[in-house]
Amino acid sequence: MSAILKSVESFPRLSVRSLASFTRLRGVEQQKLLHGQKFPRQAPQVFMQPYYGPPLKGIKSFLETGAAALVDARAEFQRMKQASRRLHCNRVLESFVRSDHAHRGLVPVSIPRYYASMRSLELRLSPDLVAMDGNTRKFIYFNCKEVEADSAAVRLTLEFAHWLLSENGLKIEPEQIEYIDLFTNVLHTGRKVRKGTMRELEEHAKLIELIWPGLEP
Repeated sequence: MSAILKSVESFPRLSVRSLASFTRLRGVEQQKLLHGQKFPRQAPQVFMQPYYGPPLKGIKSFLETGAAALVDARAEFQRMKQASRRLHCNRVLESFVRSDHAHRGLVPVSIPRYYASMRSLELRLSPDLVAMDGNTRKFIYFNCKEVEADSAAVRLTLEFAHWLLSENGLKIEPEQIEYIDLFTNVLHTGRKVRKGTMRELEEHAKLIELIWPGLEP
């Protein structure tokens, strides 16, 4: 049991999307989010992290090989023990297939690993999909939840992602970063990073530095 409870994160690491969510939470919920990052081997984090992994994999396969990939994706869902998870995974995949995005001609490419630091906080990009849209590379996030995405958290995700890519020396236009809400079918595209966003990034990095050492298994 001690091996399961052991922290594997000695300093804070978050995806840009997790940080955007963090900024929208209250104190107790913020600590819960960070606890799941600091102690990722504890349940239920082990299960929750890849919860929507199968439909995202199915979306990528569908874009790569066409409708034939849907047969294998749906079969994988049927092997899941939890009925609720089968339902939600199928919902996500079908929502994408019915959307206009399924017919944009997106061509998936490998997802690069990009990181950047603000104070002691390490941020990682972690998009759900990287694809060529014609001659343009797109970094795409999906809202897979059965509720409309928080527009403020979406914008922060897109701005944090653009800042991180810039920190890695990439000349990326804001519009190359997208957030597709599979609940509403709304497409959010990146916009120029606001000065206030950078202040918020640093302020929350400071807050995370304060909270992190006190988190216990």
